[in-house]
Amino acid sequence: MSAKKRFSPFVVVTLTALALLGGLVFAVAAHAQSTSTFGGAVLMVRGYQSTSSAGSVLLMTVGTLGQVEVDCNGGLSRIAFYPSVPGSLWFTHEGATGFANGSAGTQLSNQSSSDVITAQFATATQTATMVISGQPGATCTYAGQAMIQP
Repeated sequence: MSAKKRFSPFVVVTLTALALLGGLVFAVAAHAQSTSTFGGAVLMVRGYQSTSSAGSVLLMTVGTLGQVEVDCNGGLSRIAFYPSVPGSLWFTHEGATGFANGSAGTQLSNQSSSDVITAQFATATQTATMVISGQPGATCTYAGQAMIQP
């Protein structure tokens, strides 16, 4: 005869609650950012954000140049670059080219469908190239990568 080991109801309920809480914490917001330096000069930043927030949340900090913020207001994919454009920011969105210069913040996207932004700008000492994607919904998901070169 083999003896079957049974867990007490308390253990089963506790393990189930922990598993559900872990899943809820992940579903509410997930943010990751990594930074790598190549050759001592070229900086690559990668960011990921999953959020249902209607207020701005950080996707990634682009070196000393600024940061990319995203939100999910009204289920729209909304992507912006702050604090200001330190030079001329050119960006491509849905095949159209946009331009911003010296504003307090530049909204790059505000739409209800999948989204990809390509942006490039330069200061007197650095050039930055960014690719950012967004997926709208009840929870919006964003991924971005920036390359900063001297």
